[in-house]
Amino acid sequence: MGKAKKINRSRGKTRRWPLRGRPPKDDRLMLAAIFYVLRTGIPWRDLPELFGPWSSVYSRFRRWCAAGLFARMLSMVATRATGQLRHIDCSHIKLHQDGTNPCGGQAAQAIGRTKGGINTKLAAIVEGGGRAVALGLAEGQRHDLYAVEPLLPCLRHRRAVADKGFDANTFRARLCRQRTRVCIPARRSRRRPLAFHRGYYRRRHKVENFFCRLKRYRRVSTRYEKLAITFLAFVQLAAVVDWLIH
Repeated sequence: MGKAKKINRSRGKTRRWPLRGRPPKDDRLMLAAIFYVLRTGIPWRDLPELFGPWSSVYSRFRRWCAAGLFARMLSMVATRATGQLRHIDCSHIKLHQDGTNPCGGQAAQAIGRTKGGINTKLAAIVEGGGRAVALGLAEGQRHDLYAVEPLLPCLRHRRAVADKGFDANTFRARLCRQRTRVCIPARRSRRRPLAFHRGYYRRRHKVENFFCRLKRYRRVSTRYEKLAITFLAFVQLAAVVDWLIH
């Protein structure tokens, strides 16, 4: 069967749509709908009618998640990172009851149980201005050292700033092997205290401020998503918006 031709006069391009089915929704409208869900935290089925069918928005969102679009967006804006300092920290995020029973088990979707209940751990590395350059998820009971481990390659030839929770010989050795300078105060249990730059450490509040800004988005402050890939996509989108407005 032949194909119908449709001309996009605003851009001067020619696109071809098959005769069967409807043409896809505008990407800007779909992105605006996804951001609306991110900001308000509403269920997908409660999307206002002006965005079109909720199923179309959700299908587009899942397709973009599978393609890694939001991760590429974050890596693109993170190229504007300034300075040598990289601040590291983790934050717990409570799970809504609708997201606590994912297919395949909780551990496979970065969900764990702590004294505070069922939650997930968000690991972040931010640059000197307090904007994210790398994000990751881990089970709530995982130690911060293991939660940030997949993000460490972005610290090459930089200076890592973290609190005493990251003071471990193995962690310091890992950063040293990739030529990352360390600014981490020593624990009290160390027999020989280690020197660190107090001026750099005073700026560690940048990562705490980042978590505060990120949790203003209701879809991030409480995890409603059963799948780690969809929740991390929301977090990455919020981090991209933070780059644009902060």
